[in-house]
Amino acid sequence: MAEAAKKKAPAPDNKKASAPSKKGGKKNVVQDSLDIPEKFKEEDRVFLGSMDFRREEKERGIMGKMIGMAMYGSLKVTLDHLEAMIKKNAISEGALDQHLRHYLKRGVREVCGTLKCIAQMLVQRTRDVDQTTGSQVVLMFKAIDCLRMVVQYSPSKTDNLPTFMILQIMAKMPGAFVPHMNREKQIFNQTLGLQRAIKEGLPTINVRNRLANLYLKQKCYADVLFQYEKMLEYFEAKKPQTPGDKEKICVIHLNIAEMYKDVYNFKGEFKNGQILQNFIFRNNRDADITTPSRHKISEINGPVNKLTVSQVYKDLKQFAVEHYEIALKLFPKNKNLKKRSDILVTLGKTYAEMGKAVEAADRLQDSLLILGKERNSPQMFKNKEDIIVLMREAVPKLAAGPKKEKLKSFIVKEENKLESDKLEWEEEEQRKKNLQEQAEKGTKKKL
Repeated sequence: MAEAAKKKAPAPDNKKASAPSKKGGKKNVVQDSLDIPEKFKEEDRVFLGSMDFRREEKERGIMGKMIGMAMYGSLKVTLDHLEAMIKKNAISEGALDQHLRHYLKRGVREVCGTLKCIAQMLVQRTRDVDQTTGSQVVLMFKAIDCLRMVVQYSPSKTDNLPTFMILQIMAKMPGAFVPHMNREKQIFNQTLGLQRAIKEGLPTINVRNRLANLYLKQKCYADVLFQYEKMLEYFEAKKPQTPGDKEKICVIHLNIAEMYKDVYNFKGEFKNGQILQNFIFRNNRDADITTPSRHKISEINGPVNKLTVSQVYKDLKQFAVEHYEIALKLFPKNKNLKKRSDILVTLGKTYAEMGKAVEAADRLQDSLLILGKERNSPQMFKNKEDIIVLMREAVPKLAAGPKKEKLKSFIVKEENKLESDKLEWEEEEQRKKNLQEQAEKGTKKKL
C-alpha cells in the first residue's frame, strides 16, 4: 500500500511543476513545494495530494457545480476564488472564513487538505518577482496562520508536519525579521515536542498548559483558547472532583480571562488588525461548528479603527468578566488573599470601563475588605490607596440614592483607618529601630 501511494504522489520536481498541462496549454498550478526531509515523506504525500483535491474542485462539470450550489448555496468561496485573491494580494479573512465553514461541514480531513493547499499558494505567491518585501512578509504570515489551523483541525488535534513547514517558512524570512524569527523558531521547536507528547498519550494537562503559554507568546489566541477548553473538558468529565481539581479549574478560568484581557489590550504592529481579525473569524467559526459552548464575538464591519472595534472590545471584556467571576466562586477561601484582592481590583476596573459603576464599586469594596485582613506594610498601604482612588472615581457615576451615600461614608471611613494604620505602623517601626540602637549601644559598652 505504501509503494502504491508513492507512485500516485507527484514528486516535488520543478520541471514537472512548470510543464504545460494538456488542457489549453496553461501552466500547471503546482510549483516547487517546501523542502521536506525524508522522515516527513509520508505526510508530504498527503500535502501534495491536496493539490489533486484542488484540481478536482476546479474541473467539476456544470452538473456537479449545480448540485454543489443546491447543497451548499451560491455563496461558497472556492479555492479558485482564493487563488485569484492571492494573486492580487487581496485575500480577506472573511473569504477564508466562508471557505473553511463550507468544508468544515464536510469533515476536518478535507479542511486540513484545503488549508495546506492555501498555504502552498501563499508561499508560491511570495516567489513572484513583482512582490515587495512587505507583501512577501504578509503572505508568509498568512501561510503560517493557515498551517496553525491545520493543527487545530487535524483529527488528533496534533500535527507535526505543519509546524515543521512553519519553521521552513521562517527560515526564508527577510533579514530584518531574523531576530524575531529566531525567537519564534525556539517557541515552535518547543510546540513541536509538546504536540508529539500529546499524540503519544503523555499526561496532557501539564502539556496543554505549556502549549497554551507558548501560543500566548505568539499571540495565537484561538490556539490558546482551544488548549484551555480541552483542559476544562478533562476536569468536567472527572467525577467526583477533588478540592485540588477545583483549584486547577479556577486557575484555567483565570487564564482564559487574562487571555481575553491580553487580546483587547494588545497594541500590535499590524495596523490592519490582522491578529484581531484572525482571532474573531476562527473563534466564531468554531462556535458555530465545532464548539457550541464558546462565546461568539461581534465581527468588525469596515476598516479596523476605534469605532469598528468598540463592540468587539465590549464583548471581550464581558467574556473576561464572566471567567473572572467563575474563578472567584471557585477560589479557595482564606487562601492567598492578595491574589483574590487583585482579581477583584481587575474586575472593578473592567466593570468601570464597561460603564457598570455599581458592579465596579462592589468589587472594589470587596477587595479593600480582603486587604484589611492582610499584615500592614508600605506596599499594602499603597495597594489600599490605589483602590480608594478607583472607588472615588466610581462614586460620581453611581445614581443618587442610599448606595451612593453608603459608599461615600465607607470611603471616608477607610481613608481614616488607613491614616491611623500608617501612623501606628510608623510608630511601631520607630520603636523597633530605637530598641535595636539601644541594644547596639549596650553591646559596645560591654566590649
